[in-house]
Amino acid sequence: MNDLNCLLDFILKFSERMLVSGANLERLDNCVYHICDAYGCQDVHFFALNCYVSLSMKDADGNRVTGQRCIWAGTDTHLEHLSHLNQLSRQICAEKPEPTQLEGLLEEAGKVRGYSQPMLLAGFLLAMAGLTGVFDGSLKDLVIILLNTVLMFLAGRFLRQIVFNKIVFNVLCAFVSGSIAIAAQALGLADDLYTVMIVNSMMLIPGISMVNSFRNILCGNEINGLVEFFKVILETMAIVGGFILSIYLFGGGVA
Repeated sequence: MNDLNCLLDFILKFSERMLVSGANLERLDNCVYHICDAYGCQDVHFFALNCYVSLSMKDADGNRVTGQRCIWAGTDTHLEHLSHLNQLSRQICAEKPEPTQLEGLLEEAGKVRGYSQPMLLAGFLLAMAGLTGVFDGSLKDLVIILLNTVLMFLAGRFLRQIVFNKIVFNVLCAFVSGSIAIAAQALGLADDLYTVMIVNSMMLIPGISMVNSFRNILCGNEINGLVEFFKVILETMAIVGGFILSIYLFGGGVA
């Protein structure tokens, strides 16, 4: 029974880390059921949303355990961490280590290569510079776009520590970057206000969440897919709302 409890605790923690790292539910379901099958668990019932997981199963002796876990961390997409977790699930199914060892293996899987803050910022700046070229922005526009990128990056690093609401975060970032763009155009420091707004909005759009929502719907996880889709819509509307608010307050004369 103790081994079954250890396995239950591991799977719940494993599921949380998978979801936080950006896994879709199809992948998570696959991993969980394969792990349970590897350890001979029977009558397995697993249910997951992006903010909640529940698992019920019993062993060959008929002992049943049930557990739930609420996920408050939100989504912090980390594809390398997700890759390590996928590899861990395959390793566990192949080797079947003692359930008491699973906690340590999970901690080892969490030790992924990190990137320094300057390197992450450099990646965002490079992406924004490329998008500026795609939208035919001028050099002046690029300077304002990069300034807004730095401000949004720093705000994101700070607010992540307090698990700030993503919708409110998008409104604030869009409003501030839109206001800066309007001021820059008024001062002659930017040529095309809307190019600046469009490019900076790309930094906030939840692209991976959108892909996961459609994949969940197509793979039969309609409830979670629809919830995630409407969450994406709200976050995107928040971006638009922030820019509209800045234009309404400060851009009355913008053509």
